[in-house]
Amino acid sequence: MKAFKGEIILFITSLIWGLAFIFQSTASAYLGAFIFNGLRFIVGALSLVPLLRFNRHGIDLKKCLKLGIILGIFIGIAANFQQYAISFTSAGKAGFMTSLYMVIVPLIGFIFFKDKISKYVIIAIIVAVFGMYFLCGENFIFAPSDIYLIVCALFFALQIVFIDRFARDVNSVLLSFFEYLTAGLMSLVIAIFFEDININNIFNAASSILYTGVLSTGVAYTLQIIGQKYTEASIASIIMSLESVIAAIAGFIILKQSLSSGEIIGCVLMFIAVLLAQLRIKEKESEGSE
Repeated sequence: MKAFKGEIILFITSLIWGLAFIFQSTASAYLGAFIFNGLRFIVGALSLVPLLRFNRHGIDLKKCLKLGIILGIFIGIAANFQQYAISFTSAGKAGFMTSLYMVIVPLIGFIFFKDKISKYVIIAIIVAVFGMYFLCGENFIFAPSDIYLIVCALFFALQIVFIDRFARDVNSVLLSFFEYLTAGLMSLVIAIFFEDININNIFNAASSILYTGVLSTGVAYTLQIIGQKYTEASIASIIMSLESVIAAIAGFIILKQSLSSGEIIGCVLMFIAVLLAQLRIKEKESEGSE
């Protein structure tokens, strides 16, 4: 029952994140990546303050602060690379390329934690390469936005792995607060030095900041941490990968963005790769029953 509860929570998370690509795409017309993410993460952190008063279970201030800073750096880097890339590509393509983190998660487990890497992961990597081929064009030339999204996927993968390994026994709300505060302050400091901060543009992007700050950040990232407490990282990854599908559908319906036939094939292959990467769960279960 707890596992099912975690899966429902993570599905809601993927729905919120998928729709967030629309707001991020809209905001990119007004704000640079760093100022946008700085504001959204600060709003996200502030949205959790009322909850801190009522949620005092499992508070370990030192551990929450230390882990929150690490996670904040991870999502700060990932979100800024993603937001910058969205300025140059469609919401659908950004969603599917970001979903590469689902393939990267088991690789990180193998490299750093000696987790067994299954044949499905190897096949997933091969399929993902073909998916990238179609997404990047027949000459397989990476556009800058493609590279940014790969870096984004890497740091999102690191965030998922660290939550799975180290965040199961800490207060989810307090951890999220420190995570967002770190990402927000880091982004704002960079924005001050490298971006033009215009108050009118901030007001024009207010709805995007509020959605991504309160829902995509304050609510969804916290739901991710809660959901992963009841769900294995690999299963969590496959559920959260639905954000790419939701982003593509929302981009087509709301923003009237379309993908070429080659990009559609690439997106399908990327999603298949994500599914294959998670099949190692069944392999583990079959080995455990022998």
